[in-house]
Amino acid sequence: MAQGQAERAPIGAYGKVTITGKTRVVGVWGYPVGHSRSPAMHNAAIEALGLDWVYVPFAVAPEAVAAAVAGIRALDLVGVNVTVPLKREVIPYLDEVAPDAARIGSVNTIVNRAGHLSGHSTDGPGFLWDLERRNICPDGRSVLLWGAGGSARAVAVALASRGCRISIANRTLARAQELANLAGAGAKALDCNAPSYAQVVADAEILVNTTSLGMAPALVDEMPSVSDGALHAGQIVYDLVYVPDRTRLLVAAEAAGCQTIGGLGMLICQGAVSLSIWAGIPLVDVPLDKMETGLGL
Repeated sequence: MAQGQAERAPIGAYGKVTITGKTRVVGVWGYPVGHSRSPAMHNAAIEALGLDWVYVPFAVAPEAVAAAVAGIRALDLVGVNVTVPLKREVIPYLDEVAPDAARIGSVNTIVNRAGHLSGHSTDGPGFLWDLERRNICPDGRSVLLWGAGGSARAVAVALASRGCRISIANRTLARAQELANLAGAGAKALDCNAPSYAQVVADAEILVNTTSLGMAPALVDEMPSVSDGALHAGQIVYDLVYVPDRTRLLVAAEAAGCQTIGGLGMLICQGAVSLSIWAGIPLVDVPLDKMETGLGL
């Protein structure tokens, strides 16, 4: 290949990204991260926008977070998305944390501006945006939320801002209570072994799984605790897990007549918000259709 000629390398499942001497890197951190579909989605949008970037996955162990954050500055990365189990662990090493991310104690997007690193949370806005795209208005509705981790915190606070009545079920009741206190607006922690649990499941208008139950490969046969007959037509069941597309929870909900939503919609929407922050462009200019194409949708 002649000197100076751009090398072309296939990225993900969509098109090609031109790699040059000026190409900058953006990516996603997780542990594990091999299941992530974000690279295909983001590289499709990057190509459509004509950015000289490439989006790649990084497996970052929790004990390596400090060194990894330093690497953003050292390598002049555009920024990174952050997924489990690192959304809280990165916070102490950032220069600035946006107020909404600081409130929930969760960062899923790091932005590098000339070595100044700021943390943001796009999970809550992404979740609400995906509901909006589906013509679902959550305002004032009763919600059962499974989980109390970083995604749960973002989703709970977002739903509380819309006046939802939230019950939070988690295997550790103390963490569910902590999240209920954070969400406010009358949010309640729920013991899955309590006699009232089955009735709460049945009464919920929207049910959201923010745990990793159902995720392939290790937890693909798992799902949140649901008694026979508790799910029914008229309910909306949203599973943030997106590998596989149809989790065991969604299969059960479909059989019960519920409206079901998989995690790819939120993945796209929160990713679009992240991309708009990195690129400094209006959200309406982010090509959602190309992101969907990158995911094979």
